[in-house]
Amino acid sequence: MKHAVLCQFLAGVLLVSAVSCTDAESEALLASLRLEDFASYFAVIGKDEEGNNFIRPVVRFRVLNGAEQEVGYVQAMAIFKRELFDEPWGNAFTYSVSEEPIKPGEASDLVTLRSDKNVISKDSPQQMFVNEKWEEVTVEIFIRVGPSSWQSLGQMQVPKKIGAPGIEKFLSPDTTEDPAVLPNL
Repeated sequence: MKHAVLCQFLAGVLLVSAVSCTDAESEALLASLRLEDFASYFAVIGKDEEGNNFIRPVVRFRVLNGAEQEVGYVQAMAIFKRELFDEPWGNAFTYSVSEEPIKPGEASDLVTLRSDKNVISKDSPQQMFVNEKWEEVTVEIFIRVGPSSWQSLGQMQVPKKIGAPGIEKFLSPDTTEDPAVLPNL
C-alpha cells in the first residue's frame, strides 16, 4: 500500500515537472524571431467633460521569422514604464500576432499594442510633452512561442510625438499636386 502511494506521488511530481518544462523546439523557434518596423508613439484618446485630455502610449511592430520552418502561435506583450518608477506602469497583450503561421523569412502582419494606462492633463495633447511634470515613457516588447519562456526582443523610449510614424503625410498639404486642379476654397 505504501509503495502504491509512493509511486502515485512520484508520478504526480514527474507529471508536474514535465508540464512546467518548456518545449525545446519552441525555445529554438523563439530564438529565431526578430522585431521589424518597431515604432512607438502616443495616441490621443479623447477629452472628458471636465476638460481633461487623455493620451496613451502605443507600440507597433512586425515579428520576422528567421527560422527554417513556419512559426505559429506567437504571443506578444508590451510593458510600458515611466522614468521615475521601477515597476511597470502599463501593459498590452495579444494572444497571437498572426492568424496564420509565419512562413520562414517572412514577417507577421503589423501588430499594434496600446497601453492600458493614459497620461491625463488639462494641457492639450501636444503641450503635455513640455509640462514640467512630464515623465519619459519606455516600452519593452516580449515574445513567446507556444510553451516557450518570454523573451525581450526590443526596448525603446516612446517619442514625444502624437500619431504613428508616417502620419505626417496625411496632416500636411500635398504640394506635388497641380495647383490648377485644386478646388477653389
